[in-house]
Amino acid sequence: MPNVNPSIASQRANPAFHIGALVHGRTDVIHLEFGEPDFATPAHIVEAAQRSIRDERQGYGPGNGMLWLREAIAARVARVNRFSVKPDQIVVTAGGTGALMSSLLCLCEPGDDVLVPDPAWAGYDAMLANAGVRKVYYPLRPDNGWLPDLEALERVLTSRSRVLILNSPSNPGGGVFPRETIAQLMEFARKHDVWVLADECYDEFVYEGEHTSAALFDTDSRVLTVGTCSKAYAMTGWRVGWVAAPPALAPLLALATAAQVNNLPLFVQRAADAALRGPQDCVREMAAAYRSRRDLAMQLLRRHGIDEYEPHGAFYLLIRISQETTPCDSVAFAEALIRERAIAVSPGAAFGPGTAAYVRVSLASDPAALHAGIEGLLALSNGFVAS
Repeated sequence: MPNVNPSIASQRANPAFHIGALVHGRTDVIHLEFGEPDFATPAHIVEAAQRSIRDERQGYGPGNGMLWLREAIAARVARVNRFSVKPDQIVVTAGGTGALMSSLLCLCEPGDDVLVPDPAWAGYDAMLANAGVRKVYYPLRPDNGWLPDLEALERVLTSRSRVLILNSPSNPGGGVFPRETIAQLMEFARKHDVWVLADECYDEFVYEGEHTSAALFDTDSRVLTVGTCSKAYAMTGWRVGWVAAPPALAPLLALATAAQVNNLPLFVQRAADAALRGPQDCVREMAAAYRSRRDLAMQLLRRHGIDEYEPHGAFYLLIRISQETTPCDSVAFAEALIRERAIAVSPGAAFGPGTAAYVRVSLASDPAALHAGIEGLLALSNGFVAS
């Protein structure tokens, strides 16, 4: 048999997706493992899609997205991210995942290095492997609310570093990078002439402080900003994302995107347009619910004497399950938690070496399930030893 691409063949399932597969479809498990909003997609968004299916021909369209949707995204970028972008600088993608993948394909050559936060969203791993590039971690500090260690970032830079991935509000830590930190990271990018890929998919969910986009400090067209409808509008399965790019790069991103999906279905784009142009009360209501659940989770942890940090954004919480003096296999712990307590969480090992002693809990879950799940995992973590 002929050889296959070694970058693909060498991939192994990320532990987060392994745990997800173990509990997929199970109704006897408390699900705290995935970042899946437990809200239904708002009715006006669904109705826009239904009208399109009923009244419009569902044919091919522009690879970078319909103009009216790109105009709506540009207006949303101005409102939420607070920088100006023209519709021609927007490329509509299959979710934020598609935006990140197209960006990496455009910015990197095989063998390049990409600077990735530790911890980071588990989905980056497969994208980097598919692009044939090497992941180089830079640490986020748990004692500082999972913000970057800027001195350590300088130390991990290599001659092949091409892209710096920023993720704020962050998954899995829920850190919100202050304006000063973003400015320092952009100064680093200019100094070392690297692209900045700003994953801002949780920009609507900030509970303390404010969201600051890297593009606000972009003086020489090096920032690509990724957004999505998935989280803010409970549209994870609709698969609508975008990248806002420098003018010269947008046509190349459109080519990379079209090669993967050609174009998003028209009815899906109509739904996204309705989400972006329609009432935003649904976003505020979901954000308020996630903040309330964050507060509930922190009350539970403090009751147990655990108060390492408080997430200020997104809808995740990292919980330490062991101290450095008594290391714990977070994958084995997550498997045992399913087996012994019927609770599913994501093992910290899924997100990088910096969270090997943690598990991630999704706050996008019913408060009763969140309460029972956290109590159960804390009970199991007390004295847990992997076999």
